[in-house]
Amino acid sequence: MSEPMDIPAAEQIARLLAQVESLSRDNERLAADNAKLARAAAEAARVPAELERELRDELAAVRAERDRLVEMVLLANQRFFGCRSEKVVPDQLSLFNDMEAAADPGAAEPEAVPAEPRRRGGKRVVDYSKLEQVVVRHELPESARECPECGSELQEFKIEVTYALRMVPARLVAERRERAVYRCPACCAANAAGEDAAAAIVRAPMPAMPIKGSFATPSLIAYVLNGKYVNALPLYRMEYDFKCLGAPISRQNMANWAMRAWELWLSRLRARMKALLLEGDIVHADESEVQVLKEPGREAKCKSRMWLFASPACSKPIFIYEYNPTRSGKVAEGFLRGWSGWLCTDGYRPYFTLENGGEVVNVACMVHIRRKFAEIVKSVGGDAKAEAACSVALAARRRIDAMFAADSRFDGMAAAGDFEGRRLGRERDLRPMMEDFFTWAQARRMEASPRMALDNALKYAVGYWPYAMNALGDGRLELDNNLAERAIKPFVIGRKNFLFSDTPRGAEASAGIYSVVATAKANGLNPRKYLEWLLEEMPNAADLGDPAYLDSLMPWSDSVPEEIRLKPEAAAEAAKMADDPIIDIDPSAFSEDGE
Repeated sequence: MSEPMDIPAAEQIARLLAQVESLSRDNERLAADNAKLARAAAEAARVPAELERELRDELAAVRAERDRLVEMVLLANQRFFGCRSEKVVPDQLSLFNDMEAAADPGAAEPEAVPAEPRRRGGKRVVDYSKLEQVVVRHELPESARECPECGSELQEFKIEVTYALRMVPARLVAERRERAVYRCPACCAANAAGEDAAAAIVRAPMPAMPIKGSFATPSLIAYVLNGKYVNALPLYRMEYDFKCLGAPISRQNMANWAMRAWELWLSRLRARMKALLLEGDIVHADESEVQVLKEPGREAKCKSRMWLFASPACSKPIFIYEYNPTRSGKVAEGFLRGWSGWLCTDGYRPYFTLENGGEVVNVACMVHIRRKFAEIVKSVGGDAKAEAACSVALAARRRIDAMFAADSRFDGMAAAGDFEGRRLGRERDLRPMMEDFFTWAQARRMEASPRMALDNALKYAVGYWPYAMNALGDGRLELDNNLAERAIKPFVIGRKNFLFSDTPRGAEASAGIYSVVATAKANGLNPRKYLEWLLEEMPNAADLGDPAYLDSLMPWSDSVPEEIRLKPEAAAEAAKMADDPIIDIDPSAFSEDGE
């Protein structure tokens, strides 16, 4: 073994430097391995954290979707099975047990007053003097007119009178129409003798029938139209009724009568009504579904639309129904072509993008805005539960209710015709409330969960509130579109009874006849008697194209016979019976904004 001292110093230094370099490389490799292990450890620690975050986010999304679907189910159940009224304290009768629900053994019947009716004790008064009266006399037989005390003959000293109502069922009467024919004996004799003289024969004038060659009189056609378009009776039910009355009148006969009455006569009246409606500067509009089976180029299951355009409450009532295969905004554009004024509607978007060649100011219905909040409140169980949860929807609904309450203070001005006073009062009291609601709703929307019912309601409110505030611009305007909703309700009820129209021609006729009867009812007329009068007058008119003549047939004309008019109190009562003004008449079309 050699001694270290034998190795030169330079070689030893070189060896040491090599060892240092090797150790340095080993240290670098160890550092790289440590960094790699640290990265692997960090990655291993990060993956569970990210996975946990992803799972938490996914769980939150699933829960939000679940809440949204549960909310949708609650809203759907409320719309289809719950109380449809939006009043805070509804009083709804069931469609199934309406007799049991409406029955009240303690309720008094109308008071019978044969003459000079007078309101007493809050009862309704039936004026029997206005009805056909039949005397039914009850007397003792001669053999029973003996005094039970002494046997002397009893003598009548007074009459006790009570009244009862008896129903006389409808009956058909066959009119044997005999038309007298006259001749001049002298002229006929001269003619027979070969003289140059015409045989003078003169027939007595006879009123023209509504449908040439048909046995249907104005009263019979009016009865059918009233049954179908006022009482919503399907033709097959009336066919059975006529059969029971001894007349085999088929539904095809009745359908033909309705079509011919529309095409020959009522279409002219409806056209004049439309012209008068568009002379005004306020129109209410709405639409609803109708199914037409035999429509060219479309399947029978496709839904068409029945549109309604109505005059405001401050003018003579006019209601124009218009059939169209689509819900396109082109329908409203075509109907209102060249018209300028205030258009009061729900939030269906095409109403707000009309290009009709006129200047249209849109007025959005506040009831539709309120409805979305009201449905949320009802879906969670009512005001109490919503208040306990500090519901934004409840707060919104109450704010809108307060606006309606404030506006109701000016109803008297509108009834008296002081529309400028109403406008100034709204400007003073209502505008600050509406501007405050708009600011509040914008702030609440930032806090609402996306795609939930509250978010949709706030989005709808914020989007259409500026249009709702346009109602402040004219005292004749209303805050809602209830007038149009009430007017289209009879069609919706009738649609549920006869389900569909067979052809577009039939749907157009139905729309036109609805226009006439709805306008007649709104003007306080008996629609059956009015239709009968029209069908008596128009076939015998000299010039049906004369606007002045058509104006004389309008429901508000002084030419309408008095017996067709309902008494003012009866007309007012009939108007009240329309239905709850705040009601969703078409739950299948919950989204009115067309989105």
